[in-house]
Amino acid sequence: MNEKEKTESQYYLVGFFGILILFSGLYWRLNQQQESLSQELTNDHSKVYAQESETFLDRVRYLSNRDGVVDIAVLGSSVTRGMGATLEKPVWGKRLEQELSQREGIRTTVWNQGFNGFSTTDLMVQGKIQETIELNPDIILFELCLINNNRFPQNDLSHTKEELIAIMNRFREELPETLVVLTTANPTIYNEVYLDDGVLTYQQYNEEIAAFVRNQEWPFIDIFTLMNEKIQALDFDIEDFLDDAVHPNGDGYQMWFELIDERLNTPLSEL
Repeated sequence: MNEKEKTESQYYLVGFFGILILFSGLYWRLNQQQESLSQELTNDHSKVYAQESETFLDRVRYLSNRDGVVDIAVLGSSVTRGMGATLEKPVWGKRLEQELSQREGIRTTVWNQGFNGFSTTDLMVQGKIQETIELNPDIILFELCLINNNRFPQNDLSHTKEELIAIMNRFREELPETLVVLTTANPTIYNEVYLDDGVLTYQQYNEEIAAFVRNQEWPFIDIFTLMNEKIQALDFDIEDFLDDAVHPNGDGYQMWFELIDERLNTPLSEL
């Protein structure tokens, strides 16, 4: 290699390292700015949380601004999976994803963890709680599977309560920063019917579990009661919102979503 080639090679090396230093500095500065913004968002959110005024939408906006996207898991039975839903009026979890993603500054991904015919026992025994945990969601909407806990055979109330405590303890231990909101499911034609070997009707079962969940002070939306009240206020029959005896049709899922949507700006402590 002659002197000219050596000089040119040295220039290239100096230029390369100069560019590398420049980009390293820019990366460091951007990283510092991002950390500063993240800390500012965290401080602002912590104030809202400490005042017990945080809403579902507050949490979604905070996480979307901090991380770029919010991962939400909807967990439950076939009425979370979407049996009876339509393309025009999909299951409530999908409608929630669509609605949130239309709001400025929010990006969401909703993972559907609904399983046909599952009770809370099935969720635990068949590994669906662990599967949901491994998704590492920012938010979980947990439909309590009471349609199935109430029948074939009816789970003892004390057993259901023990399972709910066990599930919530696992979420707290393995997903300590995840917001978990519990919800009952839709009313059915069996609201006031004693099923085979059952000691409670579906309505009584819901009322007992709703009181228990509220006593635990878990964030909770009582879809069963809210849908019943709305259907009665509209002077419709429950069958108008069902695809069969149990599962909502498109209108039923739309109503379910609307009841959640109405509470997105309600403090979690007041749901």
